[in-house]
Amino acid sequence: MYVPNHLKWRILLAQELKQFYFERENSHRNCKRIFELYGRYLLGTTYDTFLNYLNQLKYEIGNLRLPPYIVAAIGLLEPLRIASERLRLRKTNATWTLLEVVEETLSILRERSSTTLNQRIDSRPQTK
Repeated sequence: MYVPNHLKWRILLAQELKQFYFERENSHRNCKRIFELYGRYLLGTTYDTFLNYLNQLKYEIGNLRLPPYIVAAIGLLEPLRIASERLRLRKTNATWTLLEVVEETLSILRERSSTTLNQRIDSRPQTK
């Protein structure tokens, strides 16, 4: 099947989102949650298309890999979402500065890094 280059990057992005944020307890619900929180905005597709992107056997994308800075940005999506939610609860109907968002995100990352190594390994996304 012919897959244009821009579509290959979208497929890789969808698969990377799933790898970072997928939880095995309820796969359908978790894929839907990943799509609603991130996939809809980053990919601009429907949920069915997002699920098609996750089917690795359907697309021939060769040995393409996402650049490390994109992988790092995907890893920061959840801390940024939590930081935005905390700021929204603290400052309802107010605007935030970039500095406030960065400080809150850094505090979340510090909280997560203070966990023990075993806790971090157990909560790490599982790969196939």
